[in-house]
Amino acid sequence: MIYQVLYQLVQRLFVLTACFIMACSARETESYETRPAASVYHIDADNGNDKAAGTTAQAAWKSLNKLKTVKLIPGDTIKFKRGSAFTGPLFINESGTARQPIVLTAYGEGNAAPAFTNPVFEQDNFGNCIRIKGSYVIVENLFFHKTAAHKPGNYKTDGGWDVWEMGAVYLDKTAKYCIVRNNEMEDCVVGIKSYGPYAVIENNYIHDCNRVLKEWGWGPIGIWFGADHQEARFNRIFNYRAEDPNIHWEGGVGGGADGGAFEIDDARYNKSDIHIHHNYTRDCQGFLEVTWTDVKQHPDYRDFKIHHNLSDDYQQFTAIWQGENFSIDHNTIIRRKVNVNDWGVFNITGNDSKNKIRNNIIITEKDIPVFNTGLRGVHTPNNIISHNLYYAASGNLVIGKEGPGTAAVYGNPQLKKYVMAAIPEHFDLLENSMAIDKAVDLGYTKDFKNSAIPAGAMPDIGAFEKQ
Repeated sequence: MIYQVLYQLVQRLFVLTACFIMACSARETESYETRPAASVYHIDADNGNDKAAGTTAQAAWKSLNKLKTVKLIPGDTIKFKRGSAFTGPLFINESGTARQPIVLTAYGEGNAAPAFTNPVFEQDNFGNCIRIKGSYVIVENLFFHKTAAHKPGNYKTDGGWDVWEMGAVYLDKTAKYCIVRNNEMEDCVVGIKSYGPYAVIENNYIHDCNRVLKEWGWGPIGIWFGADHQEARFNRIFNYRAEDPNIHWEGGVGGGADGGAFEIDDARYNKSDIHIHHNYTRDCQGFLEVTWTDVKQHPDYRDFKIHHNLSDDYQQFTAIWQGENFSIDHNTIIRRKVNVNDWGVFNITGNDSKNKIRNNIIITEKDIPVFNTGLRGVHTPNNIISHNLYYAASGNLVIGKEGPGTAAVYGNPQLKKYVMAAIPEHFDLLENSMAIDKAVDLGYTKDFKNSAIPAGAMPDIGAFEKQ
């Protein structure tokens, strides 16, 4: 009798389980089958027609306005015809997913990437060409040029400065896991601005802007971060600086030149997990500036990683007004260019911030100081400095206030082509370089060229590992 009862219970349990599985399967199948299929939209500014279907190259739309009638879904792709020209702003409010991002890209023959500009600065249109609020959006293979500088006025923002709304490509605070890659930006007062968590900015060519972003205190900025969880890698940023005697900063400090390749500010938000690596910058008004006071003061900035970059710029490699426990490693830094403002190579303030400066090649000219800590006052950062190579290609080697640190190397690093260097390969090491095998192993695995580290007994000092 007991066995019969148990048998009946097992049978009922089996039937109930089977029904549950079938119901779940039916729901999943129904959800999958009713999910709309992703689309590919084509836009041709010269030969398109907004009355066409837009879903093939032969039936392309003509204007950005047509996109306002479409609700994008995960997996959608918007393709812009090569050779076409568009005027922004284009707003992308919808989100993709990790497996099915929304993609903005190019199509067609020829080398002329689709061109975007925006000469207007006004409320809700801050000179942006593409402004993204959705997550998992990719912007790639496009050309942006000559965006609007700041125009004085009364603007409504989220409590921040209106200049923080600028950027040819702008990632808003709601834009998570977006990628901006393989684009060219020419004469854009702000190339890329990102508040979007977990953004990746990679392999963009940003160049030639010598206009003020805002009169008369802001120079042009290549890549601008206003939040944490950001990564910029393999970008080239050239000639981003404005020089004018009218330029001055808040409080009348400094003046005459401003701008730079990278900037991090907006003290309303603490920041960590910012990773800037494998970038090449040249003729910019500094490689990186990390500010500490704007709408608020004394934010908590910590744990940034700045490594394997190549900088041949003006003013400074790093101006870190606020920041703790930064890792500044394996960079090749050339400081031979001087204009009206100069902050040395490393200008770091704060007290007991313990930023790490290791395994860098530092070449100076014109008596430019290497460590210029406390530019605006007396500070004791207590930086951790080790295994750097120092060389004055002309003039005197001026170590400055905190250097040289431990295990320093002095002398010519023997770069392949220093005087007329123009491409990254010119900054690679010769066979007899004293930088070879002189670095401390910090766990990095790829050098500037993406070659393996180490190639010898120990890693090499600088951004390049001699293979």
